[in-house]
Amino acid sequence: MKYLRYEEDHSQGYSLLELLVVITIVSILSAYGLPKFRRNVAQGQVDRYTQFIESGLFSLRARLGQSKTSCRFSLDQDLTQKTFGPPWLLLEFQQPDGSQSNSQRLKCCWNQDGEIVNCTPDLLKGKSRYRFLTIEGSRESKEVEVSATQASYELSPPGTSAQRDNLTILVRSRHSAQEPLLRTRCVELSGNGQIHSGTWNDDTGFCDSS
Repeated sequence: MKYLRYEEDHSQGYSLLELLVVITIVSILSAYGLPKFRRNVAQGQVDRYTQFIESGLFSLRARLGQSKTSCRFSLDQDLTQKTFGPPWLLLEFQQPDGSQSNSQRLKCCWNQDGEIVNCTPDLLKGKSRYRFLTIEGSRESKEVEVSATQASYELSPPGTSAQRDNLTILVRSRHSAQEPLLRTRCVELSGNGQIHSGTWNDDTGFCDSS
């Protein structure tokens, strides 16, 4: 009887020890895995929004070629040049409350000569709005910040520019300050109409291809 009781007590004690070991292991894994999981989620949001921008610029370029339209970007209308801020201050016209911004960040109008023109109210009248993105107000847009390397840029059909410098749009997580391992992505539009995305290199100041 004493032997059986000893075995029973020993079994209960061993199970408790096992439980403590499991709790310790889970705590260690959680302490390591949770921040990594959050970082992966945040990076995924940045990457998806970068794809939205790249896709939107491809669509804009194609539309310019089809409609023989020229566009002028004035990206410092609501956000200071090279300053990060929410997408609705730089790229998106849809505001957080659902309203549409009247910002003149993107003005496009038709020109039969295929050259940049001054888009006057008469030329803009009745024209459907051109956009940087085909998707606005997404979940990703609430989790990222954007910036541009140039305050102004011009495009003429078929989506090319006479300007020497490329236009680069940067995308980072709004949690970047707390997560230094998060990467800043970039979308670059060159004068010959080429568009590519990559990772922004702070040391060189270039958009490295993905």
